[in-house]
Amino acid sequence: MREAFSAAGLTRRQQSLLHAVLRALDGGSALGFHAATSDSALVALIRAHDALQSHIEHDQPQGRQLLRVLRTSGVCVRAALPGFPARAGLKAALDELEATTAALTANPLQRPDTRVLESWITTIAEAVEERLRTLWDARAVDLSKEAKAAAEIAVAVYIRGRDRDALKHDLTKLLARGRPGAAEISALLWPKPRRHYLTVLVSGARSLDKLDDLLPGARQWPVTANQDRSTALLVKLGPITRAGVLVRVPVDAADLGTAVVLGRRAISEALDQYVAGNRIADLTLEGPWQVTGPDDKPVLGEPIKASVKRAAPLSAARSEGLRAALRIAHIAQRVEAPMTSAALCWNAIESTGLVAEKSSRLARACAMQMLRQQVIDAHTQLRLMVAEEVRRLAGRVRKAKGALARAENALTPADSDAVARAREAWLESAAAHQRAVGETTALMDLVDAHVPMSSGKPALTEPDRWLDLLLPPLGGAQTAWDAVTALAAFAGGLTEETVVLWRERLARPPLLAKWLQDKQDTCHALLEWLYTTRNIAFHHGRFAGPVDVATAHAGRAVVDVMLEILGRWHSTQHARGQDLTPPEEIFKILAQRKDALSAALHKANSCHRLSIQHITGPDETSWSAPRRGSGSG
Repeated sequence: MREAFSAAGLTRRQQSLLHAVLRALDGGSALGFHAATSDSALVALIRAHDALQSHIEHDQPQGRQLLRVLRTSGVCVRAALPGFPARAGLKAALDELEATTAALTANPLQRPDTRVLESWITTIAEAVEERLRTLWDARAVDLSKEAKAAAEIAVAVYIRGRDRDALKHDLTKLLARGRPGAAEISALLWPKPRRHYLTVLVSGARSLDKLDDLLPGARQWPVTANQDRSTALLVKLGPITRAGVLVRVPVDAADLGTAVVLGRRAISEALDQYVAGNRIADLTLEGPWQVTGPDDKPVLGEPIKASVKRAAPLSAARSEGLRAALRIAHIAQRVEAPMTSAALCWNAIESTGLVAEKSSRLARACAMQMLRQQVIDAHTQLRLMVAEEVRRLAGRVRKAKGALARAENALTPADSDAVARAREAWLESAAAHQRAVGETTALMDLVDAHVPMSSGKPALTEPDRWLDLLLPPLGGAQTAWDAVTALAAFAGGLTEETVVLWRERLARPPLLAKWLQDKQDTCHALLEWLYTTRNIAFHHGRFAGPVDVATAHAGRAVVDVMLEILGRWHSTQHARGQDLTPPEEIFKILAQRKDALSAALHKANSCHRLSIQHITGPDETSWSAPRRGSGSG
């Protein structure tokens, strides 16, 4: 995308905004990066409204749990206020939410009216879209506020149902026409749903009776039928060894990727009827699919399954306290139904001994782990984006050389000036590339001399050494600190803004404490909502909700971080020959550690005593003596 951004003449701020949205839609993004796990006032209001509505209709969530959902949602909305202009109405929405919470606290038996809150959700969603249009052409910006705004925009794009790959494809086409305006970008991010047709194979039956009653507009035909439109799909599916039927359903979706998700979900839920009516039948929805969009061109695909060269266990320690969580987490990853997956995520958390009333302990642990992950990620992204920018310049050299060859082959006496211009463009691009290679290599050597990395898979062996280069420089780290500044400016966009933002937070301890609290509050609200989702799904039997896909993704992300923390803790103790601390006790220790760290940050004049190396490990080192040789005192 970098070449498309550059060719279209996007400003660095515009590039950063689009990069932030695309990254937030990446299914592989971790807790705090993916849109489903971001700080979002819009999602908080949707959760609060859904909890109230479900309470009215089905008495789930009940009393105290309902109040916890409303209060944690209110905290998230209040934290988002600085990112919205006063006219957006977020303060009025918060007042309505807090008034409803206060009324239910005073009289738990009353039936709240959710219509006002529902109208505010629509208003806030429109305000987020307007914020995008304002940001697109903004000049001077407050990076901290704009980072929150970009995250809120990404969330609004995600819950509207935009697929990352489809968005990249559409964005590339738009940018090829030149620099787009705010209205064009808004229309691209939030397009109106259009009709698509998804075709998949259902194995285990040759036909599905009354399918069009369960899925209006659906069609089916046997795999043996001569259907030109499904020939390519059958080839991809082959060899077919069981009875099967091809099913096509109409889907209204923003793009092709979302059409696949919605269509598969609709067919899967319809199969519930057939499985119940045929107890011995094994009806399954196969992976490969074919989608026909508004352009009437069929597109083939199948679910992407990640793989690794060598798979490693979470921990060499055989921890009995984690066995149930590991098993449930594994199942939750494989379940396609989002409400069920989200509910299982809570069960995985609960199996460690953590009860809902103490979920804030895990939220505190997650906040500290997110601090570690995001600081380390700033280093990863810096290296990746610098390398990508160098590759982009190399691509320009190849393109210029090709243009020169074509000009020389078409040479006529009248074309000599064109050849000269092509040669000059090639020489300029080659010089720019060589200059970039030389400068970035020298700068990266300075950084690498200060920040040691493993020899195999590039990874930081001492994250605190990288932290030194984000903290205000003192003494020996100045040269490497300046190198990071230059590399970030070379990479530009989101990479540069990320380095600037972290340096700003780390230069002002209370600001870092505020960031940690925001992440804790976001995780706490999510955990309360996961518990509520479990109760709604398993006690009431509801299998769909307004943000259920986001909840499932967020639930899996929280469980991943939880297991990472517990696995690392137990691995350390196992290597030392120590007894393994029960997970519930680990959460208690980390909650106390996070509170102590926040208190220290509020009193401190600098963050030079901060250590992220083992911030969620067995040893208490998060606020320690300045590191020797780091230039930190």
